[in-house]
Amino acid sequence: MTSEKVAEFGWSDLDASETSKMMVQVNGKASGWEWEFAGPGHPKAVQQEKRLARENLERRKAQERAQVNGKKWKPDDETVEEVVAKNIDLIVEKLVGWSPVKIDGEPYPFSDENARKLLSDPKKVTILNQCLEFLGDESVFTKRSVTN
Repeated sequence: MTSEKVAEFGWSDLDASETSKMMVQVNGKASGWEWEFAGPGHPKAVQQEKRLARENLERRKAQERAQVNGKKWKPDDETVEEVVAKNIDLIVEKLVGWSPVKIDGEPYPFSDENARKLLSDPKKVTILNQCLEFLGDESVFTKRSVTN
């Protein structure tokens, strides 16, 4: 009789992390400043998913209406500025907070407004890109196994 190994784990082991932290890089080096983002099950992320689903549904309805009425459907033309603004919205909607930081000797507390201001500055595009890359990597919300 062969004994087959049985996998065993709890349901919660399958859950994504509630949040995950991104270390901000400054000139290619870890700055010590951490930004915390909402994971897939976090209320902020769920709210964003619902908003994006509603927008997608409205776009599909508009396409279907055009098709039914024998018209050609044309998506809205977006400017580069509008695309950047949408990317900033995606980041800020999932941003839970950040660790205390001083910039040029002055405290820069977390708020959606401060995040949006920072991410909107074209001179600080590297932090915008860091956030987009971080959020684009689904593995950042995968729970790490505890090593013994």
